[in-house]
Amino acid sequence: MEQEEEKMMDSSQIKLENQEDSKADGVSQEQKKGRIVASDANTKVSVDQGLYESLVSMGMDKRLAAKALVCTGNKNVDAALSWIAELGADEMEALCGNSDHGSNESDEWEDCEEDDDDDEDTYYKMVFVVNTDLSMGAGKVAAQVGHAALGLYRLLREDEEKYEASVEEWEEFGERKIALKGKNSQELIELQKKAEALYLPTYLVQDAGKTQVPAGSTTVLAIFGDEEAVNEVTGKLKLL
Repeated sequence: MEQEEEKMMDSSQIKLENQEDSKADGVSQEQKKGRIVASDANTKVSVDQGLYESLVSMGMDKRLAAKALVCTGNKNVDAALSWIAELGADEMEALCGNSDHGSNESDEWEDCEEDDDDDEDTYYKMVFVVNTDLSMGAGKVAAQVGHAALGLYRLLREDEEKYEASVEEWEEFGERKIALKGKNSQELIELQKKAEALYLPTYLVQDAGKTQVPAGSTTVLAIFGDEEAVNEVTGKLKLL
């Protein structure tokens, strides 16, 4: 009798340990996928770990970063930042004010689906890929990005029949401009070819060589277009 009780206890212990191992394996699998899970009583939403950490490293509130990624379908950092930029002051305060800066959970995840259904606008942006191989100073970079912005904008205005509608949309939604890191001149040229293959307007700045860099140096590539198309070209680049 005592032996039977001991066997039953051993069997129960093994079952309990197996359950605990299964739970541990489940957590491990989520981590391996590079995801963190935010959940509430009604839904379970995966947030891309890499994108989440990038937003938090910029000083973004953790709760706000998680919701921005969920509401943009974990698309990329730019999309999340755009979503945040469009929030009103009251919405921003509601999201950040209730946060302990240590949680990525939200009980308002369902709002994202409703917002997406109503959102039929195409968003445009202008990106600037800076040649970091030249080690330009901050002032030099600012000047070169300025050249790129003006150069590309003039090209868009010269062909109003083709770009007028997209430029008006861009201006209406805040004239989004993003600065990104490029490895070297060769990468900028390759990105320009890729953008042009997608029929995106570009402007490549080559410096006059008066300060810091040799004459003819390729300093900045500017690209304009709808968010999805531009991201096909520059989506993997890091923010400057």
